[in-house]
Amino acid sequence: MPLYHYRASDPGGNIVSGTLEAREERLVVLHLQQGGLIPLRISQKEETSGWKRGLGRGRSSRVPLKDIVHFTQELAALLKAGLPLDRSLQALQEVTSRPAMKQILAQVLRDLQGGKSLSESLGRHRAFSSLYVSLVEAGETGGFLDEALDRLGDYLKTVSEFRSYLLTALIYPIILAGVGSLSLILMLLYVVPRFEDFFKEMGQNLYWSTSFLLALSRGFRSYWWAAGLLAALAVLIVVRMVQSPKGQMTLDRFKMTAPLLGDLSRRVAAAFFAKTLGTLLHNGVPMVTSLRVVINSVANRYLAHSLTGVLANVEKGQQLSVLLKKVGMFPELFLQMVAIGEETGHLADMLLSAALSLENDARTAVRRLMALLEPVLILATALVVAFIIVSLMLPILNLYEIQF
Repeated sequence: MPLYHYRASDPGGNIVSGTLEAREERLVVLHLQQGGLIPLRISQKEETSGWKRGLGRGRSSRVPLKDIVHFTQELAALLKAGLPLDRSLQALQEVTSRPAMKQILAQVLRDLQGGKSLSESLGRHRAFSSLYVSLVEAGETGGFLDEALDRLGDYLKTVSEFRSYLLTALIYPIILAGVGSLSLILMLLYVVPRFEDFFKEMGQNLYWSTSFLLALSRGFRSYWWAAGLLAALAVLIVVRMVQSPKGQMTLDRFKMTAPLLGDLSRRVAAAFFAKTLGTLLHNGVPMVTSLRVVINSVANRYLAHSLTGVLANVEKGQQLSVLLKKVGMFPELFLQMVAIGEETGHLADMLLSAALSLENDARTAVRRLMALLEPVLILATALVVAFIIVSLMLPILNLYEIQF
């Protein structure tokens, strides 16, 4: 049977952890509850050992999204179990292994003791986005903080998994392109020069492809430093352009309008927009405030700039679906679902349903794009390698025909 590692809290707020052998996770939860414990986290993956934590402490003070998700889910579980907010935060501060998160929780506790609300305390730290703070504030105002944190944890987990899926899908094409490029460079540096001396001894005229290949190899071997400088200069120029506001706007516009990439970018942006806005509205945040939070959370500057006019017109009382259609960057099905949600008065639920549909569409689009990109990269590499081989073999075959 699999071995599960768990973290739980007793009624006094003390955190306990251990291992338990069971057929499935549900039986572990049942066993902990029967023992008077509140399950916080259960997994089959071992927790990071102490020496690994020590190595990680000096590497980065940045709080990953995964730690924010765990903190949110565990805090929601403790609050649902009836523990006071300050005691819950103290318990989480004691068990967290990341120094940056420990410092944040210590400061939040001091702010709470000073009379500030949880949302105000969290808003002072960059680790918590405006979306996070707005949902916590809505939960505090409505008296359902535990439910708001529970929904927020689910939202952050979904976003984290979706982003990880997109990044994972790009790993194989990147490795494939890197290996192909390295193979071509090695052939130009070590394989082609071995044939050059042989061709000189032959003393016959070479084909244009062979002459071009030999010249390319000589140039690459003689001026590799110039190629490196040009590549570094190009990277520097691109980085400077991306860091400038105008360059970022141009790049983000290309992402949204490119032939293949644009469709995927629009689906991902629509999924994020629907998920974020639907979560905010579902937790009682007003429409105008929710839209302002969503626009500030949008990573694509071109889309965020286009949505600024939407916010101004929604404040005047215009329909959201009509305004989003004028933006021209959202799928038609999404716009229809928003319109239906406005007509029926269930906009939040409709947005969450649209987000789920768009996420599935985006995953399908990623799979199709990767299925197209992989053979294209393989074919391009194969064609270049074939060109090199044919260019090197033609003079040899020609010499063979002359001799016989």
